[in-house]
Amino acid sequence: MPSNTSNTVNIAISGVGGQGVLTLAELLAKAALREGLNVRVGEIHGMAQRGGHVVCTVRIGDDAKGPIIDAGAADLLVGFEPVETLREIHLVKKGGYVLMSSHVQYPVAVSMGKAEYPDHKEILASIKKFTDKIIEINAHKIAVEAGNPRALNMVMFGGIIGTNLVPISKDSAMQTIREAFPKKFEKTNTTAAEIGLERVRSSI
Repeated sequence: MPSNTSNTVNIAISGVGGQGVLTLAELLAKAALREGLNVRVGEIHGMAQRGGHVVCTVRIGDDAKGPIIDAGAADLLVGFEPVETLREIHLVKKGGYVLMSSHVQYPVAVSMGKAEYPDHKEILASIKKFTDKIIEINAHKIAVEAGNPRALNMVMFGGIIGTNLVPISKDSAMQTIREAFPKKFEKTNTTAAEIGLERVRSSI
C-alpha cells in the first residue's frame, strides 16, 4: 500500500450537493483531531443546497496553517462522481492519488437534454493526463449493500482510510462515525465505511 512521508497530507473532496461531501470533510477532520493531529478544513466553493458542485479541502499535519490547497498540491483527490472528479483533477499533484466513485449522477443540464455526459473512458483518459494512480469503486452500490444509498460518503470515508495516505487509524475513523450519528444509523454507516476501506485496500 502507498504511504505518505510528507509532514502534511492534502485531501480535496469533490461532489454534488446532497451527497455528503461537507459531512465527510467534517468527520475526516474530527478523526484527525482524535489522533492528536493538526487539521484545517475549507469549502472552496459550492452550492450544496441546490445540488450544485461542492469542493472541500482537508489538510492534516503540522504545516497545515490554512485550508487552501493549490493546484497540483493534493496528495489525494476524492471524487463522489466521475465528472465531479474531473472538475477538480487540476488539484492533484504529480504522483498523487485519485479515489473516485464510478456511479454516475447526471447533472440537471444532462437530465434536461441540454448537455451530454462524457463517456467514462474519456473521463479516465483525461484524469490520466494528471495521474495514473486511480482507485475506482462504485460507492453508491456499496452504500446500497450496506443498507442505505445515503451512506455513500461513509463508503468514501472508509476508502480514504484504506488508501493508507492519511495518518488516521480504522479505529479512530469508526469511533468518529459512531459519535456523529444517531444510534439507529450506526450499523449502516460503519458497515459502509468498512466495506469501502476493504475494497480500496484490496485494490492497491
